[in-house]
Amino acid sequence: MKKRKKYIVIGIVVLSVAILAGLGLSAACGPHGHWHKGYHSRFHSEEVTDFISWKMDRHVKALNLDDSQRREYEKMKEQIRLSITEAMERRKEFHRIMYEEINKENADLNAVANLARDRLQNMPDIIGKNLDLFMDFYNRVLNSEQRAEVIRIIRERIG
Repeated sequence: MKKRKKYIVIGIVVLSVAILAGLGLSAACGPHGHWHKGYHSRFHSEEVTDFISWKMDRHVKALNLDDSQRREYEKMKEQIRLSITEAMERRKEFHRIMYEEINKENADLNAVANLARDRLQNMPDIIGKNLDLFMDFYNRVLNSEQRAEVIRIIRERIG
């Protein structure tokens, strides 16, 4: 009887270690099982624009826009989609140039740093353009009740 208890205890310990190892491997590789990619999958430009459009639509639904406001919103949304698509294309081109530069036989890190610096200087303009679109929509299209709802949503999101 002692021998049987000993085997049961050893079996439980081995099973526990196997379960913990499996959970650790699962946590290290991410929830989707993409090996060596972690938790973040790569977005493609179409997926990003669709995701952002979906998020915008979800929040705008609470504003109960009328037909003219909805048309203005659709114009703004299309401009933002175009802006995101262009930004993703510029990002791909930037990565291609960086990859080529860093993989040269005599890679010039000063050139790489200058490319990155130029790219970073353009970021405020890209973000500012979309903020200007939003503020134009907010100030010109929305009524006072809808503006109050936007502020409530932003406060809720900020916490």
